[in-house]
Amino acid sequence: MNIDINHLKVFEVMTRLSIDRASRALSKTLKTGARIALSNIYITDLSGATEKMNEDAREMAGVMVNFHGNVSCKLLFMLPIEGTLILTDLFLRQPIGTANQFDEASESAIQEVGNIIAAHICNALVSNFDATLVPLPPIVHNDFAGVLFSSLLMEQGMSEESFLLIDTSFKILKTELDCYLFLIPELNSFKKLIDSLGVCV
Repeated sequence: MNIDINHLKVFEVMTRLSIDRASRALSKTLKTGARIALSNIYITDLSGATEKMNEDAREMAGVMVNFHGNVSCKLLFMLPIEGTLILTDLFLRQPIGTANQFDEASESAIQEVGNIIAAHICNALVSNFDATLVPLPPIVHNDFAGVLFSSLLMEQGMSEESFLLIDTSFKILKTELDCYLFLIPELNSFKKLIDSLGVCV
């Protein structure tokens, strides 16, 4: 299946709306200014993305969400440990800098962010693309970026050679946090989404 720039533009509109909604929900949950913004969306290959992740030597917390239904896709959100600790403090309503290690509270914090993003992307797919979709419970891991990428994608049954990569920025309290957000629909599922809008693939 060939995917051209018009197909990506259609998918970008849906993704941007769902991320904006997730951003507002996160701000409400944290009771502070939080914004996740979409920077770019494009097709990349698995080997290139793996190489990029292996070059990032930082320790990360990552949450993977699998979606099941008539459309199959995966979501992976990764944040450096420093950013995860800030999230932990905000969720616990304690001063920034209180959390100093990744623990159960940190795991819960990154898991909740994954839940919020997944829920709004799921709602957008269901309402805009007539999809039947249910997010499964998120899986949280703490490791280096390359290890997380391999374990959460390849060991989760990732079989596509190429997939959609979404670049995002994540800002909390005027502090921009590095993050990775991968939304990976199976390419046949991507075709179903586009076909539902009457866009010829």
